[in-house]
Amino acid sequence: MQELSILIQAQYPLLYLLTPEEERAEAALAAIARTLKPQRRLFIWTVTHGIVEYGNPRSLTQHNTQSPQPAIQWVMEQKDPAICVFKDLHDFLDNTEVKRWLRDAIASLKGSHKTILLMSPVQVIPVELEKDICVVDFPLPDMATLERALNRQLEQIPRSLPLAPDTREKLLKAALGLTQDEAEKVYRKAVVMHGRLTEAEVDIILSEKKQLIRRNGILEFIEEDETIDAVGGLEELKRWLLQRSEAFTERARAYGLPQPKGMLILGVPGCGKSLIAKTTARLWGLPLLRLDMGRVYDGSMVGKSEANLRSALRTAESLAPAILFIDELDKAFAGSAGSSDSDGGTSSRIFGSFLTWMQEKRSP
Repeated sequence: MQELSILIQAQYPLLYLLTPEEERAEAALAAIARTLKPQRRLFIWTVTHGIVEYGNPRSLTQHNTQSPQPAIQWVMEQKDPAICVFKDLHDFLDNTEVKRWLRDAIASLKGSHKTILLMSPVQVIPVELEKDICVVDFPLPDMATLERALNRQLEQIPRSLPLAPDTREKLLKAALGLTQDEAEKVYRKAVVMHGRLTEAEVDIILSEKKQLIRRNGILEFIEEDETIDAVGGLEELKRWLLQRSEAFTERARAYGLPQPKGMLILGVPGCGKSLIAKTTARLWGLPLLRLDMGRVYDGSMVGKSEANLRSALRTAESLAPAILFIDELDKAFAGSAGSSDSDGGTSSRIFGSFLTWMQEKRSP
C-alpha cells in the first residue's frame, strides 16, 4: 500500500483502486489516513447509504448523498483533509453528468488534501477521465496476512497442537491467490470437516482454488492420476524434473536457487508432451492450470481478447506457485505474423503480450 500512500500525499485528486476485497482495503486506507500529515478523515460512499464516515454506523449518513452527483458536490464542499471512497461508481460512469461532476471535482481538489478514490473489482474508465485518473491494484493477501488468518482459526480449535513449520508453509502457500475472506472460509471448512488443520487439508484449500479457476472461464484446473513413471522415455527430462522438485520451496530460495521459468516441449504427436506437463504438476505438488487460447479470442468488442489474456495470466499468477500449461502452442499463435489482414492485428498483439509476460514475470 506504499504506492497508494505516496499518491495521496502527492495530492493526486482521483485514484482508482482495483480490488474485490472492500473490508481489507478500507482497513488499509484507514491506516494510511491516520499516518498522513495532516491526518485525513475517511468517508465511504455507496449508492445504498450515501456518504458515511468510516467507523460510524450507517445510520449516520450525510444528508441526500445517495446519488453520485450530490455526493461528489459534497466532497468538493468539504473543508477538512479527507479521503472519499466511492464504491462501485463504475456503474454510473457512462452518465454524462457524473463524468462532468468528476472532472469539476478534479479541478477543485488540485492542491488540496482531499482525494476521491473509486473502489471497484472491475476497471471502467471513460475516455474523458483517462488523463486524470491513476489506477492502483490492491494486492492479494501476502503470506503474513494469511498467517494471521490461519492463526485465528487455530486459536478457535480446542486443544490444537502446534503446526510443524513445513506444514504451516504448505497450508499458507496453498491459500496464496485467495482473498483473505476466501482463505478464512476454506480454513474454517477444513476445521468443520476434520476438526483440525494439518498437511492433509491442503487438498481442501486447493478445491477452493478450483472454484476460482472455474469462475475465470478461460483457465481450466487439471487433475492427473498418472505419475511420472507412466511417461515412456524422456529420461533426461525426467531426471531434470526430479532434480528440481523442490525448486519452489522457501529452502530453495534461502539457498539461492533460481526458480524454473518454463519449458518448451517439441515433438511429434503422441510422444508424451501433454502427459509430461500433467505429471510434472503431480511430481512437484503444484496446481496445474490449462490456458485455453481458443477461449481467449473474443471478437465481440475491440480489446476484449487482450483483456481476456491479461485476466487469465493475472489469475494464474495469483495462484502461484503453479504450472501453466498451454497445449498446441504453435496452433494457438498461428498466423500472428499476418494477422493484420485477417483479424485486425489481434493475434499479433496477444502474441506480443504473451512474450512480454514471459520475459517480465516474477511470480513462480
